[in-house]
Amino acid sequence: MNILFAAAEVAPLIKTGGLADVAGALPQALRRLGHDARIVMPFYRRMRGSVTALTGPITASFLPAGERQEQMRIFKTMLGDTPIYLLDIPAAFERDSIYGDDDDDRRFCLFARGILVLMLHLRDVEGWQTEVLNGNDWHTALLSNYIKTFYAYTFGQIATVYTIHNLAYQGIFSPFTLYLSGLNEGGMVETSAGPGFEQQFNFMARGIIYADIVSTVSPTYAQEILSTEYGERLDGLLRTRQDHLVGILNGIDYEFFNPQTDPYIAANYSVDAIAGKAICKAALQRECGFPEAPDRPLLGMVTRLAEQKGLDLLDQAMAWLLGQTDAQLVLLGTGQPYLEQAFASYARAYPDRVNVQLRFDAALAQRIYAGCDAFLMPSRYEPGGLGQLIALRYGTVPIVRATGGLNDTVREGWDGNGFRFHSYIAQELIDAIARCLTSFRDLTGWPILRARGMREDHSWESSAREYVAMYEWARREIGHS
Repeated sequence: MNILFAAAEVAPLIKTGGLADVAGALPQALRRLGHDARIVMPFYRRMRGSVTALTGPITASFLPAGERQEQMRIFKTMLGDTPIYLLDIPAAFERDSIYGDDDDDRRFCLFARGILVLMLHLRDVEGWQTEVLNGNDWHTALLSNYIKTFYAYTFGQIATVYTIHNLAYQGIFSPFTLYLSGLNEGGMVETSAGPGFEQQFNFMARGIIYADIVSTVSPTYAQEILSTEYGERLDGLLRTRQDHLVGILNGIDYEFFNPQTDPYIAANYSVDAIAGKAICKAALQRECGFPEAPDRPLLGMVTRLAEQKGLDLLDQAMAWLLGQTDAQLVLLGTGQPYLEQAFASYARAYPDRVNVQLRFDAALAQRIYAGCDAFLMPSRYEPGGLGQLIALRYGTVPIVRATGGLNDTVREGWDGNGFRFHSYIAQELIDAIARCLTSFRDLTGWPILRARGMREDHSWESSAREYVAMYEWARREIGHS
């Protein structure tokens, strides 16, 4: 199949979250399975100078947004053997920010229009017909709306898939966005988000309405978002599409996340030659200023410091962790100021037990995954989750709340690979950590638990095969065998 994968961010070119990891890895995995997958993304100002082997512009055009026409040029580069098309739209992306500007609606209306121009160029000039168009998150949600309505005659039958990475970020704007987009009123959603606007323009709602198939990043999350608790006010709409809703777990890059070859860790190791993990633990304890103690449990977190990630629960559990256990804790990330301040105060009060780094440091993240005994992800909700998969790969036992992708990948019991709790209350987190610490003292059982997780396959190849099956389903929906 010819697959065009549209995303607002793609690692390693630019990244703010997990979407970029998926957009950078999945198309490459699809190509390894024999499909012609290509990527399209914005050409942000901060990418200039860092993109190598840039060719083009391969075409140029003007894009409508309301009464204005904005210039666009399209460039091309490669990620491995995967073509990436960069949409250079100065009015939208010649600025320092990625998201969060007042005109984000206009910016990503232009992006969607630019993708349609690219598709026409690939078909009419290069002879490459898009067969499956996979949009991701709200930034690309208008694609299926355009394809299925105003451009239905232009493009013919293209299978459209819309992937939701996080339902909480929907792209909600005033009714004026309807004018910018040139679309009709279908997809306006009742909201109380702004005074005077009984209905607002919702990018994500349009993706859900018009895509042939809607997907999310885990089977459990696909079910959770049908409920009022997790549905973010789109649960009713999602229930109308539940027969065309599927959840597919993300994978991780097994070449990059590989303790046998990782250049950032103190010693390399594998499930069958595990001695290097103890060296990594000792090195991390030294780096954190902790006593080097192989028999003391070392817990880690690499996360945004936000309530969504369960940091408020961990805050409530800290008195027990510091008073009733001998565990050490290292935390890396940034986020909500009150949580940053709370955990920084623990680090000041207990420098031999708690180390907090309020920054992003990819190399330190690798050392945490390799050096810790257990990894905490007590999330309020977690659509997919990558941290637990990386932890399993590195032999670091995950402790998670059973929600979203965490529920699908972490098991507790006789064939388990980690520890889980269900209700979002601090005592349940405490109980799960306590079970983990008890298991850590079992010198026979702990290595078996650790090895079981390391032997699992959470590579992108496994996930990509499920994406291929979904794409084939989408093509059947529009009458292609």
